[in-house]
Amino acid sequence: MYQGKILQKLNRSQIIRIQITENNHSKTIAIPFDHRTRGLEYVVKGKQVILTCKVTAGRNKIVSIEPGDTGYADGVTGISVRDLKKMMLTKKEFILIDTRPTKEYETSHLPSAISIPDCTRGGHRTLSSIDKDVPLIFYCGWPECNRSIALSTFAADAGYQDIRVLEKGLEGWVRAGFTTIADDAFIRSGDCILLDLRPARKDTVQRIPGSISIPLTTLEDRVDDIPLGAPVVVYSEKSRDSLEALATLRSAGCVQTAMVEGNFSGWQQRGNRVISEPIVSTIHWTRKQKQGEVSIADFRAAQKGGNNAVILDVRTDKEVALGKIDNSIHIPLGELNNRMDELPKNKIIYCAVGPRADIASRELKKNGYTSLFLVAELDCDKKKCRIKK
Repeated sequence: MYQGKILQKLNRSQIIRIQITENNHSKTIAIPFDHRTRGLEYVVKGKQVILTCKVTAGRNKIVSIEPGDTGYADGVTGISVRDLKKMMLTKKEFILIDTRPTKEYETSHLPSAISIPDCTRGGHRTLSSIDKDVPLIFYCGWPECNRSIALSTFAADAGYQDIRVLEKGLEGWVRAGFTTIADDAFIRSGDCILLDLRPARKDTVQRIPGSISIPLTTLEDRVDDIPLGAPVVVYSEKSRDSLEALATLRSAGCVQTAMVEGNFSGWQQRGNRVISEPIVSTIHWTRKQKQGEVSIADFRAAQKGGNNAVILDVRTDKEVALGKIDNSIHIPLGELNNRMDELPKNKIIYCAVGPRADIASRELKKNGYTSLFLVAELDCDKKKCRIKK
């Protein structure tokens, strides 16, 4: 067993180089791995890991890889989803910081969170304006995301004393069944399915523009009418109704779900517009393609060798083990900066899938690549992943 810092992962020769400390001296060792090695998603340059090895045919080989220390800077600690929820309920003073891109924050974020996209000059200026005595809690989208760690490190270097990182990110918060909030500007944009959960008779009096009347009592029967992958925002008169609706939607496979902050009364109190018009109960929604997106048709053409493009799958090793995307190159997002040279610069790179693909595409563009990203749902059968329409 070895514990140390990852220096390099050589995929072609299937070797991991790690820096360990032995007798108070640092040294570098190189150990082979193969397709049976468990935990390859934890191999990120600079991260601490624990390698369990086995000698086979006289050769040492890595059997499994586990995270070593957290990768947090000195003075930074982790906080669980449950402990953060307790802090919210007891109304303890802290500032909760969402480190994802602004558009992701607007779609769905934790209650009371502010948006500071990681490691941008503007983000650093915003963070520096916060009193250094106030506890800070950072979060990102998923456990393997490094954005919250990067910004928490900046905060530690800047002299903040009480700094924590939400260990499982937004993904863990949602899995625990807790509330997420949609930004008012995102709701006004109309790029979501906005559900009014109140009894239909109340919709006729006043409602939020663009809302669809689906009373909570009928939601379970109507959930199949909601297109997969559509962002869904709900509101009612009571928070418990919105929470129940979020649970129903999430259990039905709706990934992007959130509620209006403060429900209908909160929307009004913030000065947002309401209307008194006949209710709408039919769902008509077509997602607006974002700048930098590739269409599903073009993505599929690239899978067949067309469009002078290659497919880059930035999911984790664990996710890829559940099914592969045909004709793709797999580089987990956390490894992309160290492995970019494996990608051709004379072709368009189509990144898959979702928010991580968007991040990967932007990183590639910064380094001189032409890239687009795919927003779609995958249907995986442990061998192959297909794009859902």
